Amino acid sequence: MKYRLLALLACLCIATPSLSAPERFTTDKPSPLKLAKPAKGADAAVEFRGQAQISGRFQVEWMSISKDRGHLRAMFFPDEDSKALLPYAAGSRRVEELLIANAEQAVTILFEPATAQRILAKELLAAEGEARITIGDYRVVVDCDHRWYMARLVSAAKVANMVAGVRQQTSVGC
Repeated sequence: MKYRLLALLACLCIATPSLSAPERFTTDKPSPLKLAKPAKGADAAVEFRGQAQISGRFQVEWMSISKDRGHLRAMFFPDEDSKALLPYAAGSRRVEELLIANAEQAVTILFEPATAQRILAKELLAAEGEARITIGDYRVVVDCDHRWYMARLVSAAKVANMVAGVRQQTSVGC
């Protein structure tokens, strides 16, 4: 019996280091975003539950895929205090940019109706500003060898310093 116990203990000691530990996430301040679903597999998303109010700059732009096709991309660039609330992979840098998953809805939340309509009609190809927003459905995804931080825009409390412009060319890259 002792030999079986020793053999089992030896197997556990050998096997434990070879198991891959789940990726760990940290924040610089206590965050309302709590880990809900750890990733299962290399390409799976890590999900967090809760909502957080963050401030910073936003950018909305049409990205062309081909001459006739494109997609709307909305990015948020959190300020220093907001970065401290957003979970990021331990051992890496804090969140510099946050992809807004509901880009079309974000346009209607961030801009007054006339400007939102011009953006959605592709009359304005890019616009940016500053805002205090509430996000939810925070996720971390690895794609194209890059870690993407994503969230759904829930609401915007303060939008200021908007700049809208027309760009001549756009590009999409991995």
